[in-house]
Amino acid sequence: MERKRRLPAVERYIKDLGGEDFRVRINGVVVEINRDMYTAMIDDGTGRVVVQFIDPEVFGRLKEGRHVRIIGKVLSGEETLIDGEVVQDLSKLDIGLYNRARYVMEKLR
Repeated sequence: MERKRRLPAVERYIKDLGGEDFRVRINGVVVEINRDMYTAMIDDGTGRVVVQFIDPEVFGRLKEGRHVRIIGKVLSGEETLIDGEVVQDLSKLDIGLYNRARYVMEKLR
């Protein structure tokens, strides 16, 4: 039996999200939650994006003000949306150190 594999999620800044992206991962702060629509606004310092969720259990992991990583599919239209699949809590991550490491990695490419 052949197992289907998901495409890997590519790390992106919100400002760089575009039509060529399919599955992405973004790190940011939850700035707004709409419990009626199962959506959340995420801000990574370069921009904001709305993430919608189908799974209420995954959506329930969100808390305003918390730093998270979102993995999901990019939905293009009038405005870019992300169909959230995974939420990871990054509240214990040293954001300054992470950003410095990411900066160095980008410079080495």
